[in-house]
Amino acid sequence: MATQHPLPAVVTVEETGSTQQDLLAAAVDEQRWPHLSGIRALRQTSGRGRAGRTWETDRLAALTVSLVLRPALPVQRWPWLPLLTGVAVVDALAAAGAPAALKWPNDVVLPARSEAPGWGRRRKAGGILAEVLPGGRGVVVGLGLNLDGEPPVAWATTLAAHGCRVPAEDLLDAVRARLSTLLASDPDGWREVVAQRCVTIGARVRVQLPGGREAGGTAVGLDEVGALVVEDADGGRTAVTAGDVEHLRTAPEGR
Repeated sequence: MATQHPLPAVVTVEETGSTQQDLLAAAVDEQRWPHLSGIRALRQTSGRGRAGRTWETDRLAALTVSLVLRPALPVQRWPWLPLLTGVAVVDALAAAGAPAALKWPNDVVLPARSEAPGWGRRRKAGGILAEVLPGGRGVVVGLGLNLDGEPPVAWATTLAAHGCRVPAEDLLDAVRARLSTLLASDPDGWREVVAQRCVTIGARVRVQLPGGREAGGTAVGLDEVGALVVEDADGGRTAVTAGDVEHLRTAPEGR
């Protein structure tokens, strides 16, 4: 039987502005910050999301952590890293009894009884941000996951609201263990692994693209680098690599 090596440490701090910013600065030191090490904050005052968005968390109300990933992969496969992080979160939550899913490209969602504009019958429980380290020495992925308390916006939710009260430390351990396994698996299977957990696929969507452009249609799948493939009414297809995705109807049951 192969020996299971322990994962490197995650440093926990009482409070910081942004674990993402802290780790981007620190992780240039590859010896001190190896693959899957990271920084967790009990309270974060200037969390960073996609498109420059910022957010704040009360103490212990969220799991806020950034991890450095240095997988033995060609750079062309790095776009899969935030998606695989999302899979690791979804799978860890499933093991804890929470029926989570992915909303492309970076949201962890939980089911809801009513529709919300842009979200269907889902609510955001967490988000993921990935940024490349200076010099291409790896990728820092940040995770913010709402554990308890009042949701920050109307289209958000918490794990506690779904009866899931797994300790943050246990959840983080499960996420890192699952992510380690995924990154060591055959990359040819990643597209299917992500697609199986992504409720955006099969939904009718509108995508706000960078530069103010827009694409709309049905999300029919992922391409070889994890881009969302959107088919319009005329059968034309667009591979979306970045953008805000609105769900115009609830994805089919069972996804």
